[in-house]
Amino acid sequence: MALSERKIKEAKYASIQEEYLAKLRSAEELAAMIRSNDVILEPGGINIPHDFHVALSKRAKEVQNVTICLGLCLKLYDFMNPQFSDNIHIETPFVGPVERILIEWGTASYIPQHLNQLGEWQDVRKPNVVSMVVTPMDEEGYFNRSAFGGLVPKRAIAKADTVMVEVNPKTPWLIGDDLKIHISEIDYICETDADLVEIPDIPITDVEREIAAYIADMIPDGSTIQLGLGGLANAIGYFLHDKKDLGVHTEVVQKSFMELMQLGIVNGSKKNFYPGKVLATFCVGDAELWKYVDHNDDFMFTEVEYNNNPYVIGQNDNLVSVNNALCMDLTGQVGAESIRHRQYSGTGGQLNFLQGAKMSNGGKSIIALNSSWSDKEGKLRSSIVPFMPPGTIVTSPRSEVEYIVTEYGVANLKFKKIADRVKAMIKIAHPDFRDALAFEAKRFWRE
Repeated sequence: MALSERKIKEAKYASIQEEYLAKLRSAEELAAMIRSNDVILEPGGINIPHDFHVALSKRAKEVQNVTICLGLCLKLYDFMNPQFSDNIHIETPFVGPVERILIEWGTASYIPQHLNQLGEWQDVRKPNVVSMVVTPMDEEGYFNRSAFGGLVPKRAIAKADTVMVEVNPKTPWLIGDDLKIHISEIDYICETDADLVEIPDIPITDVEREIAAYIADMIPDGSTIQLGLGGLANAIGYFLHDKKDLGVHTEVVQKSFMELMQLGIVNGSKKNFYPGKVLATFCVGDAELWKYVDHNDDFMFTEVEYNNNPYVIGQNDNLVSVNNALCMDLTGQVGAESIRHRQYSGTGGQLNFLQGAKMSNGGKSIIALNSSWSDKEGKLRSSIVPFMPPGTIVTSPRSEVEYIVTEYGVANLKFKKIADRVKAMIKIAHPDFRDALAFEAKRFWRE
């Protein structure tokens, strides 16, 4: 590098550092900027600003009608308690363990939407404050929005009156221009070394092993795969060790993908859409996974509005989409987000990928579910029912589903008449419930 070029670069970096220091504040100072009626947009998971939330909790009673839009909170902060319900309220497109508690307390509300609609939601919500955790700044003045940053639309950041970031050196830098944010786009900065909450793998059950074995047989070598969020979907990834040349286009990266990449099973060599790249929006796991994805250019992370666009998904030939269900009816309706009227998770990206798989040349979609579950008294119940229980939310309509897999087999419902769908679903139901399901079916479907 020529001397003059080096001096220009050094001067530019010095200017960036000066700007950084000018914008540096404490978490308490950032929390003090929040006013009544503010709408604050945040990411989810490890990118929710911990120190800011702790500081905001200390002055929760000083504000009224503040709304925080976020998803998948991993910690319970003081301002989320019932006594602050008039002060600060959460709106979320995804319900995890913390959000379930908050909804019961009346301090959070679920906003139904498909995951690729987050940008449209924020167009309507019009947040005036954006707050998030980012990586340390690079020499060009860019931060990275990291593991959950793709869930905050860039256009919402651009329209906000105030953008504040919490710099945490423990967060991974994810490859993808969508996740970069320049210091010039940021108003205030605070620094933290708060530990990140890890989400370990859930132990795989024997039933999940059986389901995973069926699904593995349905994924040809050279396919591009999507696995939904959760234990069962992650388990399926661990059962693909005999596959070759898989690609990935998924909304969430979990640890099973890391292992498949390390083994060379996922290499993207057969992908026609961004060959060699794992496309995703966010990342759920632990420190081992964060270390793996950090600056790993085998990945390309994009905002969810792009990543989960069914047309974009459909550009992948031979896409195999795998998602979970909590219950299904005999005609193929999918309940994947509620237990009767109680919101358990969220609509997420399931329908995005069902529709994307339809658009894919050679694509297929799979819904996986355990055939049964046990209630609080230990009594076995069927996950396949004649009709959805009252209050149950239909996540995906029967017109969109193709393959259904339980531990008892595979049902192909695509373009099947109702009577044939009913018969196919009964065949993969738990044996203890097949006679009762057949009896109910005869009452309502005469064929």
